[in-house]
Amino acid sequence: MISSLGHYVEVISELGADLWFRGVGSIDFRLIPQARWMQLDEETEGTIAYRFLRDYGKYVESNESNPWKVYALMQHHGLPTRLLDWSRSPLVALYFALTQDTSTTDNPQQGVWVLDPHLMNKFFIGTDLVYCPSQMGQRLVYNHSKLKNSPYISDGAGKVWESMQSGENPDSNLTSKPLDEYLPYPLYILDPRNTIKEADWAIPLAIEATSSVGRMDSQHSAFTIHDGSSQPLEVLFKDHNDILSFIEIDHNKTHEMLEQLRRAGIHQESIFRDLDSLCKRIKDELLLAK
Repeated sequence: MISSLGHYVEVISELGADLWFRGVGSIDFRLIPQARWMQLDEETEGTIAYRFLRDYGKYVESNESNPWKVYALMQHHGLPTRLLDWSRSPLVALYFALTQDTSTTDNPQQGVWVLDPHLMNKFFIGTDLVYCPSQMGQRLVYNHSKLKNSPYISDGAGKVWESMQSGENPDSNLTSKPLDEYLPYPLYILDPRNTIKEADWAIPLAIEATSSVGRMDSQHSAFTIHDGSSQPLEVLFKDHNDILSFIEIDHNKTHEMLEQLRRAGIHQESIFRDLDSLCKRIKDELLLAK
């Protein structure tokens, strides 16, 4: 159990590279996105996306034509989506673990989930690639195990391709699935190439995202995107500690560790980058500390 920032950094330094982190106020908080735990149906998700698309242009300088950038914008302004937030920064994740509201749980076992996004994707799609759909022209994921001379070595086809053997031609070198199928329909048809949604991923996937939102940079944001039916990640990877593990934090040391983070430059202002956060930091440092 972690009881100091120094101990936490020591544990993190012993892990591998290119990992993602998610801080939680309780281990009881499941690793599923808001739209899933709210049990929103497809029609409601679509209505939310439509109303955001209709009105968000009032508050940004220019409307965004890339549906994945819009989806990330929805997520970071609090709308329920199928995106689950992760951070490339273990310190940012620790801050969220120490500050998350735990009023809805009786279990104060706070901590940080550690995800290997490359191994997660390899488990499902057979290769350790992490895609960034907001920067892709043709947003397709290919079955690299079927491609001759592929530079991406695969130990197997991956769960998603195994489930498609009765669908697309399994011998085709171009077997693929469109990433846009994860999106609510109003975002899906932002791309004029998309018409009717036909495929269902039936798995989560680790993805990168870009946005004009400054806090995404300060939070070192990354995401897992979830379909409408797959289980929480902690259930899917219960027996795969190499993909997903949990670092428990001593909740009795919350205030001490928050102060250690503040001295290391990790605080509300550095993470949220707005005037409200600046004012809160000033009060915390000069008024509440007295």
